[in-house]
Amino acid sequence: MNRGKILNAVWLFLAFAFPLLATPVIDPINNATIPAGKSLIIPITATSPNGRPLAFTASSSTNRITVMVNTNNSFWKMSVVQAAPSNAPGAFLTPFHGGTTSVTNVGDLTFMLFRDVAPVTVNVIQGLTQAGFYTTNTIFHRVVPGFVIQGGDPGTNGLGGPSFNYDDEFNASAIFSGNGQLALANSGKDTDGSQFFITAGPQRFLDFGYTLFGQLLRGFNVLTNVLNTPADTNSRPRADVIITQASFVPDTTDTILTLTGTNLAGVAGIISVIADDGAGGRTTNSFTAATVTDTQDDQPFINGNIITNVVAPVNSRLTNLLTATDISGDALYWFPYYGDDNAAAYGTNSIFNPINGQLQCIVVPNSNYVGSLSFTLIVSANPQWNLYVAYGYPSSAWPPYDEETYTFTFGDTAFTAVATNFTIPAMTSFTNQLLATFTNGIPDSSATNFTTIINWGDNLINHGIITTNLSGWKEVRGAHTYPHPGNYPVYVTIQSSVGASTTVIATANVPPTLNFGRMQTNNLVRWPAWASAYQLQSSTDLMNWQATTNLPALVGYENVVTNKSLDSTRFFRLKQ
Repeated sequence: MNRGKILNAVWLFLAFAFPLLATPVIDPINNATIPAGKSLIIPITATSPNGRPLAFTASSSTNRITVMVNTNNSFWKMSVVQAAPSNAPGAFLTPFHGGTTSVTNVGDLTFMLFRDVAPVTVNVIQGLTQAGFYTTNTIFHRVVPGFVIQGGDPGTNGLGGPSFNYDDEFNASAIFSGNGQLALANSGKDTDGSQFFITAGPQRFLDFGYTLFGQLLRGFNVLTNVLNTPADTNSRPRADVIITQASFVPDTTDTILTLTGTNLAGVAGIISVIADDGAGGRTTNSFTAATVTDTQDDQPFINGNIITNVVAPVNSRLTNLLTATDISGDALYWFPYYGDDNAAAYGTNSIFNPINGQLQCIVVPNSNYVGSLSFTLIVSANPQWNLYVAYGYPSSAWPPYDEETYTFTFGDTAFTAVATNFTIPAMTSFTNQLLATFTNGIPDSSATNFTTIINWGDNLINHGIITTNLSGWKEVRGAHTYPHPGNYPVYVTIQSSVGASTTVIATANVPPTLNFGRMQTNNLVRWPAWASAYQLQSSTDLMNWQATTNLPALVGYENVVTNKSLDSTRFFRLKQ
């Protein structure tokens, strides 16, 4: 046999003995236009035939268009149905608002949530979702073709929400220039709750008025179907569009790109996206991105987490520098207002100096004043913004602006606080759970000088108990019951009788449970989709535990491991 025949024989042997793994496939990506000087969020979906997770990288052929792959973010999925007669094709009964309703299936929507852009928002959505807030309880109550679909109200009429509100979160790279973008509805600045909307195409006038916290990845056909739903004159669908289930899920085959373009319109480049399964499977897809003239004059927003000097002794002053972002490059103007009656009576010596688009805030209380002073600080690109308020124009006619209210406390000391994470089974009442420890620097201060409010992350809020431990630090303890498993953000807010306050975030880990089943000759082990960070382990003696080698697959809203070796002689557990 000659050398060529030997080589052919070897290749044939290798091909049969070690068949080539199927390479990943990136779905087609449409060419994109980016507002000059601004950004665009693009969903990327792919398939991994061997089930391995995909790692994405991306590059641009020009340095005038940058590309970033969004990583380490969560994925959120919901299933949508529509009310229909019981004799409609494919109709079935589903739970809804304590009863059952006949519906037909519409499909699923899967999003990437931007924890890196809006961490508080994603925390809130996570807690509400795991508590079952959105499951068989809410609808898309507002449908406006060419604009948005809106849902998430447990009252189903657009007026309801959770038991608390929280502030907007804005980021210069998160604007409404894309399609299928997920954002919070609100009833004014910093009144965010549970209601959300999904956009149909670019809606730039929404920029920095609403918290953008996610991007639709899969289910654009579902979005289109809901947008085409017949609605009444109030934009409410004539047949309820119901969210039957929502959950955080694993997604190992999709990602999001953020493209940022130069200020110059007419620049084009090739964006190359690579998906790699880590086992030799690798594929590339490309598309063209070009910058276009941007006509939207975006409103400014105040940069968060920059006011740090908020507590001082009596007869002191507190100085901070407030900054804002205007991605349109406009000059900025500041307008300070008293935020409460105390500020109007005892903070009249305070000084607010605009400096190169920033605002120097020097809060000066009256002599010997003890207590808190609140100021509302407003930024706008309109130098006459204050005149619209002074002349009594309705708020809908005011020029675009952003505002924040800050509270400064005198005659008090600042807190040092540390949150305490804990684990508790579902449906288990607890009454003395340690949530945080803190000190105000005065070891002998009485615990009665402080109060605390606990937001348990599942739409329930109550007061905690504060005691002093043997080290002289104060402890915050609370009582609650979590009906559903999940990882809940617990916001612990502590306030002194004088006015100083702080908030720390603990995590309540309510572990999932395992379910077992059988399909034909295979055994199944199942656990909730949100708990994808847990590892399935097995043992024959309850002592020596080993990770199972089979990768879990997402089936509906469950992680499922299938293996004939999952027999009755083994024990199984989930381990983080």
